Amino acid sequence: MWCDAEGTRWKGENAAKAAIAEPVSALYNKLMQEWDQPMEALLFQTGAILHVASLEQSHVLERACFGVPLFPTTSDAIPLGDSEGLPGSIGTSTFLERKSSEVQLFQLMLEEAFYLSYHMRCIQICRQSTKGREYMTHEQFWEFLLKSKRRFPQHYKAYSHMRSNNWVVRAGIQYGADFMAYRHHPALVHSDYAVLVMAEEEEKPRMNTWTEVHAMNRLCGSVAKTLLLLHIVTNQQPMDTTSPTCLENYCVQAVEYQRWLPEKHREENLTTKEHYPGSEVSSDIDKQESTASTDEICE
Repeated sequence: MWCDAEGTRWKGENAAKAAIAEPVSALYNKLMQEWDQPMEALLFQTGAILHVASLEQSHVLERACFGVPLFPTTSDAIPLGDSEGLPGSIGTSTFLERKSSEVQLFQLMLEEAFYLSYHMRCIQICRQSTKGREYMTHEQFWEFLLKSKRRFPQHYKAYSHMRSNNWVVRAGIQYGADFMAYRHHPALVHSDYAVLVMAEEEEKPRMNTWTEVHAMNRLCGSVAKTLLLLHIVTNQQPMDTTSPTCLENYCVQAVEYQRWLPEKHREENLTTKEHYPGSEVSSDIDKQESTASTDEICE
């Protein structure tokens, strides 16, 4: 691991140079501007979203860190058509029947798929039916997402907020979070933030007790992450979420939470007695407090 002056934990000095040479914003622009036609992604009834990309497309997707690459077997065709456990996959063999040496298969998170479709306009969602392949409108795909994931609008707003600010966002289940935020590709840098999405309408609010707050903060500290709370708020009550246009009515309030260690911030030539009149103890006071900085951003 190699740390720069800002404390970013790169996976080697060469990793930092590679990230500077190809920033995330340049990769996003390449996705939106250089491809004439939207790529196709296939939606299964189980909620899985698979995309078959050409070699050129797959290189950009991998560097921008969208989706998880699924490596095909040694068979010439990718064996997913009409497979057990993927109901509604009638005709998928036609969709996926290409030479494995010419394509790469990706599985997309729900938030990733909608971001690439709705915001970046570089993929088009389709599904199979008895009538053949059907292309879905944004409203049809949104309706499916609302049924598939609880609080999807709030989670998507948090995801798109981070991506729009040139962060790479991945699933955070391994750290007990909703998302993990990286400055660049996870192969080049360690994640900076463990992100929790805080929705106003939650019946049982998260991080509602000091026990929860300290437990999550201790977990983040043990893996060298900073806890980031993204509060998704709106002035409209009740909120109509039947259309993706509702996203315009959400605001994101970002709260960065971390422990404050007094001994890291006081001057070395001053004793504790000078800081705390009446105390005879010098520099071994271990008083720890928690601070949070808030940044409200409306999109």
